[in-house]
Amino acid sequence: MTTRLILLVSLIAACGDDGSATPDAPVEPMCVPTAGAPAERVMTTSGVVRGARDGTTWAYKRVPFAAAPVGEHRLSEPAPVACAADEIDATALGPMCPQLVDGAYVGDEDCLQLNVWAPATATTPRPVMLWIHGGGNSVGSAVNPVYDGRRLAETGDVIVVSANYRLAQLGFLAVPGLDRGSGNYGTLDQIAALSWIRDNVAAFGGDPGNVTIFGESAGARNVCTLLAAQPAAGLFHRAIMESGACKFLPTRATAESSGAMVAAAVGCGMDPDVPACLRAVTAEALIRALPGDPSALGSSPYQSTIDGTILVEQPNAAIAAGRHHPVPFIVGANANETGAVAPMVTTETAYAALIHAQFGTTLGDRVLAQYPASRFPTPRAAFVRVTTDARFVCPSREIARAADAGQTAPVYRYLFAYGDPSPFGAVHGLDVPFVFGTFAAIATQAGTGTYQPTATDLVVSAAIQTAWTAFARTGTPTTTPAWPAWTPATDPTLVIAATPTTMDGIRTDDCDFWRPLYDSL
Repeated sequence: MTTRLILLVSLIAACGDDGSATPDAPVEPMCVPTAGAPAERVMTTSGVVRGARDGTTWAYKRVPFAAAPVGEHRLSEPAPVACAADEIDATALGPMCPQLVDGAYVGDEDCLQLNVWAPATATTPRPVMLWIHGGGNSVGSAVNPVYDGRRLAETGDVIVVSANYRLAQLGFLAVPGLDRGSGNYGTLDQIAALSWIRDNVAAFGGDPGNVTIFGESAGARNVCTLLAAQPAAGLFHRAIMESGACKFLPTRATAESSGAMVAAAVGCGMDPDVPACLRAVTAEALIRALPGDPSALGSSPYQSTIDGTILVEQPNAAIAAGRHHPVPFIVGANANETGAVAPMVTTETAYAALIHAQFGTTLGDRVLAQYPASRFPTPRAAFVRVTTDARFVCPSREIARAADAGQTAPVYRYLFAYGDPSPFGAVHGLDVPFVFGTFAAIATQAGTGTYQPTATDLVVSAAIQTAWTAFARTGTPTTTPAWPAWTPATDPTLVIAATPTTMDGIRTDDCDFWRPLYDSL
């Protein structure tokens, strides 16, 4: 009997004469996963997915984990995906969620899909790692070739999952009249992906009781949000934040004020049923209504919302008070986060003007006193250091401090300082291809041909992959030298470089300067 026929027979058995669901009908083996090793075909709650071998892994791509968020499902909580009667071809990547790339509208609203890389050999259930991509919650996707999970899965003997989530207005818009989740649909998509992993990953040889969430930039911010999000309880067991933040999420009132501007921009502001109007306009019109800036120096308007239901307070406050999901936790940043996007500052006068423009006159004077241009090789290097410390490096210490205060599970802090492949040093996002081992994808995206990693590149990549996957397995990263858990007394930090080191304190004097200002940055 074909897979399709088996599924159809099961569907009929589970329904009444009129086609409606009959709760008392016996459960048939249709879309009911069973634990086992990965194979070409795997039964999931979404249906039978057919993957393909990729190196020593099985890869399953564009697997739906929620219903298409279109029509009445746009600007709504993610709905469960129906059990597919036909086999799902999971051999090629799916679309990005709608977004603007260099001003061009791309993507498809039917994008709530994930990708799974599972080592082919049968063994005890493997740890699972869910990647949450960055991009300011306005661009990016799980189909980016830099996030290909094969090498990480092979190196660490783990299952790697990457998932799309709705972006920009489609994921984070809040207006009165929307259902539970207004302003948090992108966050709820991530929770839906975690729920799918809980229900299905055992069928791929994974352990649903050992799931690590990890992400970079906005993805790291989303990791921190999930630590405090009420519906995410019990869905993950470790967390890694790469170059993210834990503060400054808007209240519902603030989010709805921005939502009102979007509604007005697309002609829905005066409509008697604003949600219905927003569901009727084109996705492109919505996306274009309020563009975001996902750069390391940008300020994205798209964040989760403190709505009183999904999130009841700022994640940083929840973590510090122990009102979060306490799990082993890694947090860190790169040494030159803003190096690739900082303006070409050539004089001390221009540097001072930039600092005053960013921080105002009074605070700007204090910043210039703490970071005089004479401390650095060039005025531009000074600006990079100021913005990197203020936005990334020093906040990572405050996040570690909050987590240490709010939980007994260990916390680890790092600084990624290996910048050899970049002319600007360890810039924002440079750590990601080292985590995934996807150096060729960098050159392909940049249009520069094939990038050949050096022997040192490969050593650094192997070291960070070993640390991340060991942490996913046990909650303790394996490194040489040993990486001590964080404590406020000494601020132990792993410096990831050509020769890794551990240090008590990173940029301590400068971070002490920023600490009392953290709430106002």
